Amino acid sequence: MNVTDVKDYVLCPAIPWIRRKLGWREPDTEGMKLARSFKVNVERWIKDPVWEVWLRDRDTHLSGVVDVLGSGAVGEIKAYFRRTAYHFRIQLLAYSYLADRNGFRVRNALLFMGDSVRYNLEVRREHLDHVEKVVKRVADVLEDDSPPTVNPGEMLCKACQYRRVCPVSVV
Repeated sequence: MNVTDVKDYVLCPAIPWIRRKLGWREPDTEGMKLARSFKVNVERWIKDPVWEVWLRDRDTHLSGVVDVLGSGAVGEIKAYFRRTAYHFRIQLLAYSYLADRNGFRVRNALLFMGDSVRYNLEVRREHLDHVEKVVKRVADVLEDDSPPTVNPGEMLCKACQYRRVCPVSVV
């Protein structure tokens, strides 16, 4: 499983299940394409930055490519500002978890949106423990052949790229 699965699970538990069980992939958006080449000046917040670092945890089988890893910090870069960003918080913490599991001591996790910092989280042990619990829940969902139970009234079904193939969407 990868960090994107964890991030998307927070949005809707059906999304990682759809990718794994149905093999359906969201088409790349313009924002995704732009973000791959988008570089923000992170040196103000992250010392000695290294770009696009692949990390893996052998115990949980979680992996991901963190946009920026530096001295005591991880960073995720989004080319555009988004009103809804709570799912990026778990993404940041999952990258922090991976960094920790690979011997890096992460004190801060930063979400860059455009040229500004949307989140600058102080990473604590309870954050990393929470990520581990969420990773286990995602693993359980991905192992099950039945789609996860979701509450469509709380989900973002109308704007979801997966609604066309989603077995639980009401839209």
